[in-house]
Amino acid sequence: MAEASSAGTLAAGAPAREASPLGQFAWALFDGARSPYNVLVNIFVFSAYFSTVVIPDPVQGQIMWSYITAAAALMVAIGAPILGAIADAGGRRKPWLAACMIIGLPLMAGLWFATPGMTAGLGFVVIALLGGYLFFEYSAIFCNAMLPNIAPPSRIGFLSGLGLALGNVSGIVLFLFFLIAWSWSSQPWFGLDPAAHEPERAVGLLAAVWMAIFGLPLFFLTPDSPGTSISKRQAIRQGLSNLAETIRRIGQYRNIVTFLVARMIYNEGFLCLMLFTGVFASGILGWTSTMLVAEGLINSVVAAIAALFAGWLDVRIGSKRATAVFVGGCLVANLILVSITRTSVFFIELAPVLTPPTGLFPTLPDKVFLVTQCSIAFFVTGGLVTSRSFMAKLAPQKMLNEFFGLFAMSGTAVAFVGPLVIGQVTSFFGNQRSGVAVGIVFLTIGLLGLFKVREQMAAK
Repeated sequence: MAEASSAGTLAAGAPAREASPLGQFAWALFDGARSPYNVLVNIFVFSAYFSTVVIPDPVQGQIMWSYITAAAALMVAIGAPILGAIADAGGRRKPWLAACMIIGLPLMAGLWFATPGMTAGLGFVVIALLGGYLFFEYSAIFCNAMLPNIAPPSRIGFLSGLGLALGNVSGIVLFLFFLIAWSWSSQPWFGLDPAAHEPERAVGLLAAVWMAIFGLPLFFLTPDSPGTSISKRQAIRQGLSNLAETIRRIGQYRNIVTFLVARMIYNEGFLCLMLFTGVFASGILGWTSTMLVAEGLINSVVAAIAALFAGWLDVRIGSKRATAVFVGGCLVANLILVSITRTSVFFIELAPVLTPPTGLFPTLPDKVFLVTQCSIAFFVTGGLVTSRSFMAKLAPQKMLNEFFGLFAMSGTAVAFVGPLVIGQVTSFFGNQRSGVAVGIVFLTIGLLGLFKVREQMAAK
């Protein structure tokens, strides 16, 4: 933190100081430490618990989860470009990351108070979910904006992939911990009661502790972006003015706008596939928390491999082509996903099974769903890596925070639309499968838009 404070005395326009290999690793470690909240809460464990146990009706649970996600995404869409522009004016990113942690981590831990079938206190749980979501998204803005300043262009793709790979390694460790400490233990650790769903309630606290431990090295080892001599009030005023000017001049960056629009659309498909994994599996296939954690563990291994592969592929064939590969893969996986029920695969009804199947994933629909989700983990992770690298290559270097703010907004400006549409479609048809099909539309349109982007940096 002392390093962050000293950076604020630098004059405006001072050159950025490239980080040492250890400092670059600390950046990737922070980026990876953010991921457990997303996988444990938003994707696998808590989302399924909330939508089937806290809200006992799975259809109503999916609808409510959709609306909470939509509200959080709308808040991010409004705040992300503003915060990015303010941080650009002030220069430094570390103070903003510290604020995200101070506010976000206690709210993440507050998910412990989500009890089965609760009515009183449900509002607090919703606020905690919103706060955790905002932490995850807002911290990404300032973390992403540090990347081009701490590493040369030749290492951006590698570090982007390393950050997500470490995030998935974090997921592997915590999923294994969940299984060993609670699912497979005859005497659950810390006295938690599985029958009362206390392990599911504890995942937010688990993610908060992980973030607190592995997020700290960045503040000591990674150099902050150069600060300016202006006051905080001046930074806010100048940041908002710069944002207004950026929006006014956005037409000068048509290639970037094309990418942001395409990314905004296909990222909506990513969100539909990720945020409803646990909700879909528990509501349609009746998966238990142990099955979801096991799936999350396998997916994390796959995604860690995908993140490193994506960094290599980005360098090998370029960000645009690599991104198109991953978006196309998600489209195929989404088509398979909507074909699965407890009694059908690929829209084909299965013959009745006379002998009850056994095993962790006993039925054919369970196995096909698992493989499909593994492919989704691979393609979504790869798409996240190459999209971030693509943005860093396209944006003018002096406007990185503003464009990464717009980049975040492109991922969330209509992110509320997907969950909202899923909720509406689920409510209209009275089943969950129809809502998941929404992602196919977003992925198709986004992929077509991506083909129109040129892979070149904009003029300053």
